[in-house]
Amino acid sequence: MKTRRTAFLLASTLFLTAASTHAITEVKVPDERPKLAIVVIDNLQNRRSGFTEFDRIDLAFQYVAKQRKWPVTVTAERLAADTPAHPIELRIFYQGVREDIGNEFTFRAWMTLAVNGVKHDLGIISYRYTIRPWENNDDMKDKIFRGAAFATADKIEPLLFTRVRGRPVSSRDAATGNR
Repeated sequence: MKTRRTAFLLASTLFLTAASTHAITEVKVPDERPKLAIVVIDNLQNRRSGFTEFDRIDLAFQYVAKQRKWPVTVTAERLAADTPAHPIELRIFYQGVREDIGNEFTFRAWMTLAVNGVKHDLGIISYRYTIRPWENNDDMKDKIFRGAAFATADKIEPLLFTRVRGRPVSSRDAATGNR
């Protein structure tokens, strides 16, 4: 009986040791793609919830990069003093989402793109969205910010990427999920 128990303990110890050394030897390969830094300048007052416009802008551009298969890693940050310039930087001066007459909402932001020190003024990007009856407020906001991100992508893709892969998805269809 003791021989079986000793053999079992020895076998299980050897197995666990081999499994733990295998887990330790796995090395993650760092992401070698260039980074597109999205720097957002927005008003820090009147925060009503934990999920802010900054978070929505970040998620919208992550979604666009995944949908369009951009060869860059998207990182978002708020503008802070004394931060070094990024090699590729999209600066967003967020002006807010305005509610117009007839259940229409308009996203507005002035944007600039800097690629290796060369600055491109994209102007004011606006995206208009008409809500549907009984549409969830969070879903509506996500569609507005995604639509604005797709409208921005239409302007920055020719400046960032020399090769276009296939026909780009239109901004309105991609934001609402239609194909």
